[in-house]
Amino acid sequence: MTTRLRALPLTPPPVHGETIGSYLNRLADANHLTIGHLSSLVGPSRQHGRVDNRVGYWTPAALSWLAFLTGRSASLLVHAMPPLGAIGDPSLRLPHSVTEEVTEPRRRPACRLCMARRHIRGLVVRSTPPQQGVCHRHRRWLLGDEQYDLTRLPEVLCANRRHQRLVRRGTLPSTDLAYIAAHDRALNWVASETSCPPLRQRWDRRLDVLGEDPLGDPYRPSDARIELVTYPEVVVLTGLFASPHWRDHSHLPAEAARRLGIAPQKCVAIPKTRRS
Repeated sequence: MTTRLRALPLTPPPVHGETIGSYLNRLADANHLTIGHLSSLVGPSRQHGRVDNRVGYWTPAALSWLAFLTGRSASLLVHAMPPLGAIGDPSLRLPHSVTEEVTEPRRRPACRLCMARRHIRGLVVRSTPPQQGVCHRHRRWLLGDEQYDLTRLPEVLCANRRHQRLVRRGTLPSTDLAYIAAHDRALNWVASETSCPPLRQRWDRRLDVLGEDPLGDPYRPSDARIELVTYPEVVVLTGLFASPHWRDHSHLPAEAARRLGIAPQKCVAIPKTRRS
């Protein structure tokens, strides 16, 4: 098929962790092609959304065709977009266990300031695990559609560094599952009218720093905002839930209260963590 193909005139480089759909759409936009037409040059025609990370029914030759179109090696493309390595292996195309589905990285826009610095135009969507949810160069939050400035929330930046250390030192998927359990616990605390006042005061202060949400509910912050303002406490709980010593310890609630800096009697009951 490469004999009938011509290399694309404009081939912007992929961003590490970029979704396949995001890169294909950027290639199409740069060369004034429809995404359906560009996709058909690589494999069976289908519409790739920017968050799409599937390889569909592409054959193993599709990776070679994409490499030819972009003038980049197949190994470089797979390094930037690991799901491309699943081409030709149906069992690897999508998560196939409950654990993989739960812990699959979310797809969110890459730091817009980083992309501008690299002269990359257009929307870039990346597979973003929670520990990569902060751009420290520009102090931006990346786990929501709104990339909030974290300059006045240094505790969020510190929490993210700690989160990254937990992931490096931990084992997968237990650390990811611990984060999900901690996040669920924080959401329950936020929703509870009897949750700890000191924690609620912290979260309210962070919400004030974020400023007014013009499109949000004035009586309830959006889920994206709640995730941001509770993130430091979630990381604290993640460290406990990921610890073989603490996660099933009878003194876990008291230790959680100590690390959160609240009185033990104020610590809401903590359920057992999920297991893989």
